[in-house]
Amino acid sequence: MTIDYATTTDTFQTSLEHSYQLLTKTGGLQNLRSKAWEKFLESGLPSRQNEHYRDISLHKLYSQAYELAKKTTISPRDIDPHILPECSQSVLVFINGYFSTDLSRIDQIPAQVIIASLDKAMSTYAGFITHQWNKTLKDVCDPFAALNGALHADGLFLYLPPKTLVGCQIQFLNIIDESSTPTLVVPRIQVYAGSNTKSSFISTKASLSPRHCLNMMVDISLEECSSVTYTQIEDHALMDAWHFDSMHATLKRDASLKTIAVTKGAQTARYDYHVALIGENAEANLNGIWMLSEKREAHTRVLIDHQAPNCRSMQLFKGVLNDCGRSSFEGKIIVQKPAQKTEAFQLNQNLLLNVGAHADSRPNLEIFADDVKASHGSTIGQLDEEHIIYMKMRGFDENTAKNLLVNGFCQEITDMISIPSFHQKKKQLDH
Repeated sequence: MTIDYATTTDTFQTSLEHSYQLLTKTGGLQNLRSKAWEKFLESGLPSRQNEHYRDISLHKLYSQAYELAKKTTISPRDIDPHILPECSQSVLVFINGYFSTDLSRIDQIPAQVIIASLDKAMSTYAGFITHQWNKTLKDVCDPFAALNGALHADGLFLYLPPKTLVGCQIQFLNIIDESSTPTLVVPRIQVYAGSNTKSSFISTKASLSPRHCLNMMVDISLEECSSVTYTQIEDHALMDAWHFDSMHATLKRDASLKTIAVTKGAQTARYDYHVALIGENAEANLNGIWMLSEKREAHTRVLIDHQAPNCRSMQLFKGVLNDCGRSSFEGKIIVQKPAQKTEAFQLNQNLLLNVGAHADSRPNLEIFADDVKASHGSTIGQLDEEHIIYMKMRGFDENTAKNLLVNGFCQEITDMISIPSFHQKKKQLDH
């Protein structure tokens, strides 16, 4: 069956235009919103003709009208179950995409760290915000990332002054409140890590409304010798939800970025990473795993842009797919001509547990320098029957043997997560 996207997108497009008109009437970010909206209109809503969306069917999304989520508040008691024990006094809360100062808890976060809504931060840090926003928007090739800039509700501005060492992990908690109609939730986070800073962030989501479209953007600027760890944990699989999650990062000299993503997917969940290494000796380490069942989907796109010499990047993404789960991985490493002595590696591995599961993988290298160490690889396979037989001979039943093999496959990624409560919860589920 052929989908006429020109017709199908009308309902969704109309709801986006209505949301944009509502937002441009208020707030101090009108000029930046307008630029983002123009960028979005240049490309329009993607279809499968867009190479980055060729594996994703969007006609169900486009056939619905979404109402921009309203600003609301909930009781602090209602958010308690969703706060990680490690972050009881270092959690920054979003309700329906709006940053909530009142519900956030920041006692463990160093006092010198600047935390404010984007709108309020414009009065003092307009130069910071405008410069990074424009730079990011210039690099954006994902229409949903541009759309985030136009429609984000009330984002978060987080600035770590030089030499700030944040000893605790900071949780970004997104809560989507219950709604009788499909809602569009658009959180945005701007992080500025000053020189010689160290910080760790954990992004989690909790939804009281199963019918929603979440379009999230995290924009991180790393100054010289700064270090950021960013962990995304999506351990609630929602069949009626659409998740578009973008991360953009710029690394200057000697900066380092590490990301870990864990997801159970959604009706469609898409993760888009754009990392630019613009300073010598910068390092990026991106990792992720998707564990899909029923008809859930997860799609990952990674672009690593090596612009400076002596930089390193590593990508390791894995997928476990059961039932009719579907995934895709598209990874690209670009090594520009000045980026001599680059080291860049990329690997995507997929484990199919059912004949109905499907995985696509497209690793890619574009190298314009001549002194480079780079490799990429991809595997799609099933559990090794010999390994299952070996474990059954040692007393394990077949289900236990398969679960142990799957856990072993995932462990390389999950062991990277330094959150004790995550491992405790995982251990309880395994039993």
